[in-house]
Amino acid sequence: MNTSIVRHMCSLVAGFLRNTHVAQLRQMSEREPRWIAGPLTLAALRLATESFASKSRKGGDTPYLSHLLAVSALVMEHGGTEVQAAGGLLHDAIEDVKITADALTARLVEYGASHADAAAVAAIVEACTDGTSDQKRDGKDWLKRKLEYLETLKAKRTSDQAMLVSLADKVHNIEATLTEIRGGTTAQVFYGKPWFNAKAPQQKWYYSTLARTFADKLGTHKEAGKLVKRLTSTVDEIFRGVEDWRPGDDPTAGIDSR
Repeated sequence: MNTSIVRHMCSLVAGFLRNTHVAQLRQMSEREPRWIAGPLTLAALRLATESFASKSRKGGDTPYLSHLLAVSALVMEHGGTEVQAAGGLLHDAIEDVKITADALTARLVEYGASHADAAAVAAIVEACTDGTSDQKRDGKDWLKRKLEYLETLKAKRTSDQAMLVSLADKVHNIEATLTEIRGGTTAQVFYGKPWFNAKAPQQKWYYSTLARTFADKLGTHKEAGKLVKRLTSTVDEIFRGVEDWRPGDDPTAGIDSR
């Protein structure tokens, strides 16, 4: 992609962020920001734009870049560092784009980031990855992937930089689902759509387990704790009335095996 086009897009994004409610509140403060965006942010924005420009959000035509920007914004708004914010922009890169952690590091360095920052971002992205782009990732391995992801999450230290990025990702995804539920559908109908690999009871188990895990890890954190509360309350609202399910009940029930 032409460099001038990327720079123009970055300028548009910056203008959008300046006009958000949070940004307007910040403008009333004379305090300096926690960090000033530099070469790493520009490199991550460029790579995210190049990698996801032609992709849409699941089940619609919303540009996928909206999700990446939203996750990065949540990270920034809840105490994240520039490295974590860049990780938010690229958290799906290994999972959805044919790129490895080493290649991602090299591309960020090529685009102007330091090697140390680029490697730190790649480590976050790798930690947030649920499978890779060359895996089919269908219902047949849904439970296995989710169990592995949960175990990895539970094993992480609270200070692990990937924790906040993963939390922000889950919050944005589940709040997008809540918008659909409040629009008049139900969890059963929503998760019954063909692009989901598991039905509402299985999704309830997964997201409820995620919420409990994040509460254990980050629930008392001054900033991240606010996101944990959003995740917990949203999961409760979406899955209210949905039957409970655990992997030990029937490991294949409600999971698309196509």
